[in-house]
Amino acid sequence: MRPNRFQTEDDSAQDSFLDVIANVVGVLIILVMLVGVRASHRFLAADAGPTAKPSTVELADFQDSNAIQDIAAYRQELDAAKQLAISSQSAIQKMAVQVIRISHEAKERDQQRNELALHRAAIEDHIEERRESLDSVRQREFDVQRQLLESQIKLDELTREQLALSSAPQRTEEIECVPTPLAKTVEDAAIHLRIKDGLVSIVPLEELLGQIEYRVEDILRRLQSRNEVVETIGPVDGYRLRFTVLKRNSGAIGGPLVGQRQKVVFEQNAQILPTSVDIGQNVEQALMPGAALYEHLLAKQRQHPPVVVWLYTDSFEQFRPLKRKLWEMGFSLATRPMRPGTHIGASPNGTKSAAQ
Repeated sequence: MRPNRFQTEDDSAQDSFLDVIANVVGVLIILVMLVGVRASHRFLAADAGPTAKPSTVELADFQDSNAIQDIAAYRQELDAAKQLAISSQSAIQKMAVQVIRISHEAKERDQQRNELALHRAAIEDHIEERRESLDSVRQREFDVQRQLLESQIKLDELTREQLALSSAPQRTEEIECVPTPLAKTVEDAAIHLRIKDGLVSIVPLEELLGQIEYRVEDILRRLQSRNEVVETIGPVDGYRLRFTVLKRNSGAIGGPLVGQRQKVVFEQNAQILPTSVDIGQNVEQALMPGAALYEHLLAKQRQHPPVVVWLYTDSFEQFRPLKRKLWEMGFSLATRPMRPGTHIGASPNGTKSAAQ
């Protein structure tokens, strides 16, 4: 029989808990005694004051009503401390009774566990004796029957667990599936949206680029005397366009006039700059009926132009409801991820968006 080490550990834990309770009671009693002694000393000093021969100032101070109020306050503190000690003592007694009851229940459970272990050991010894009394063939049959019985017991336990799991409330997890159509390059005019810091706004990219055509002649004239021209257009709906043209020589033109004429190349790029940092509206508010973005999408819904979303990395969560709403309204969507600190740009050498 194995030694009952669990009972020894439980007894030591219970003794330690009772020691802690006794220490707490002792500390409370000492505190109550200290408060009582302090109050009694002050009360006796106040009573013995007139018998001595104090000075006129001391008699006046003692007869002052403040001394009487201090004595009354000390008595109230003493009474409150006594009440606290009494209530703490009653609570500790209840806890001690509960600990004793729990310890008795633990001892009873340990005793029952030991008795069951003894019965099991006796039964196993009896089964082993019966097995030894059989011949080799009967022993094999006995072992097979025993394995079958153990398997049946294990099967019953698994069946009970399965029934318990089937009767328990099931947790369902909803997975939203969204369509993923084939991508198509955006060739025609599109609706451009910008999402940054959780705010969505309409970018008038087509309108700003269209105004460059009216300034081509002026830009070419200015390039005759300089190699770089920077033109600012706007603002339109809170955005400006900064258009830059660079003129550089790419080398001499071949043929009979080698070295006499240079080939001139113009490099163009444009950046869309917002007029303020917090431009735009919250995505949920922008998708409500009556909002500027919702009304703009509703007006363009019949034409079904592609929507290009310039998405900054800090607004992926806000992009989900916008994407769902655009697909519900039948728009094809192209996403252009943007790093923090960068601006929307356009260039003849850039890549086109692919809408789905």
